[in-house]
Amino acid sequence: MNQTTQEQSPSGLSIAALVTGILGLGIVPIILGAVDMSRIKSGMSSDKGKGFDIAGIVLGSISIIVGIIVVIIWIVVLAGQFWYFR
Repeated sequence: MNQTTQEQSPSGLSIAALVTGILGLGIVPIILGAVDMSRIKSGMSSDKGKGFDIAGIVLGSISIIVGIIVVIIWIVVLAGQFWYFR
């Protein structure tokens, strides 16, 4: 693969950030997206993957927030059942 083709495609990190964000893997897409964004800023990676990085970071953040909400609801329900049967 020549240099011009590689420059026109998103990096592997940006694709990995998007895929792990879609899968809801929490902190992983945030880290991958942030690393690739810093590589884009320093000129080491193609600018084409910036949208994938942002999407991965957003999806990773959403999955963490949803996970926290699920845990809080689960704790409240279990606490309610504990006090109900007491």
